[in-house]
Amino acid sequence: MANPFRYGKVVTGEYFCDRIREIEELISCIKAGQNVFIYSNRRLGKTSLIKVVMEALAGEVITIYVDVHRASSVAQFLEIYSKAISQTFLARKEKIEKIANFFRRVIPNFEVEKDGNWKVSFDFSRTKVGVERALEEVYELPEKIAKDYKKRVVVTFDEFQEVSQFNGKQFEKRMRSFIQHHSEVCYIFMGSKTHIILEMFRDPNRAFYKSAKVYPLPLICTEELVNFICKRFNSGNKRISNLLAKEIVELSENIPYYVQMLCSTIWLNAREEVKDFDIKNALEEILLGQNELFYSWHDFCSPHQRAVLSALVKTGEIFSQDNRLLYNLGSSASVQTSLRALMKSGLVSKDDGKYHIVDPFFRIWLERNVAI
Repeated sequence: MANPFRYGKVVTGEYFCDRIREIEELISCIKAGQNVFIYSNRRLGKTSLIKVVMEALAGEVITIYVDVHRASSVAQFLEIYSKAISQTFLARKEKIEKIANFFRRVIPNFEVEKDGNWKVSFDFSRTKVGVERALEEVYELPEKIAKDYKKRVVVTFDEFQEVSQFNGKQFEKRMRSFIQHHSEVCYIFMGSKTHIILEMFRDPNRAFYKSAKVYPLPLICTEELVNFICKRFNSGNKRISNLLAKEIVELSENIPYYVQMLCSTIWLNAREEVKDFDIKNALEEILLGQNELFYSWHDFCSPHQRAVLSALVKTGEIFSQDNRLLYNLGSSASVQTSLRALMKSGLVSKDDGKYHIVDPFFRIWLERNVAI
């Protein structure tokens, strides 16, 4: 029997947990043509959520998904965006001639793969104009497609904060100058480096200021996660009590990725009914498997950043004079400097005015191995 829990990949259908309210709200925004900016820490299921939303809208809209995280330059962004648009056509079984007709400055290459499907790529050495001019054409394509097919187009930019590294703020200004005129396209911007992407959409001096509905993705409530866990264990011919399911949720801090990771490990080793020791054994197995990774994260930090991590494990209040003295943190300015570095590396996040360690299993590892 297949494991009823999945993590580390996009999940939909029965493997996707709850988010009924969010799905309904996002569908409503898309149908109204409202651009949306979705942000949260990593592992909360933003990509899976938007895939579920797009499945629900299948037939009503044309969807284009762009993984910005894969791009480290404007040229790479152009290639990824162009391929995403082309793949949308290929998925619709359109003729190659029609796809090529949409591109003028950017020339697509088509190849037939062994399975008979078409593969598209772009060679910018064959582009007669520069990357910036080619990008202008690609920016206009979603609106052109929407009008040609008489359907709304939805473009999702995943990990959108990565564009901030392209040519400074000028890239953002150029992009916004095109897409702000698109009446038939809905743009979904998603990001997980919250301190970076919030600045992009909330700073009056940034191009995307007030350009989209700000939509923070919350944690899934404990009750829904408990119901999901019990249901999935039942589907895998095993039982778990609500009490133990709640313990899993608490250990995973309500983060879907870690809930599914822990449950997957438990399911593999438990008998017909999950016991408390099954949870403990699964957690130990995960910590052992992640031990080398966690050590590398910790070693990458400066001595002061490690002290801040240790203090965060013990107390959420790290700016008080008593705690700074207790953990040898120095001045408040020094603490802020280390926190900014830890946030940039993705180890720490700030939510509702409080700093916390993002990975709950890393936090447990710190408690056991290096905390003061």
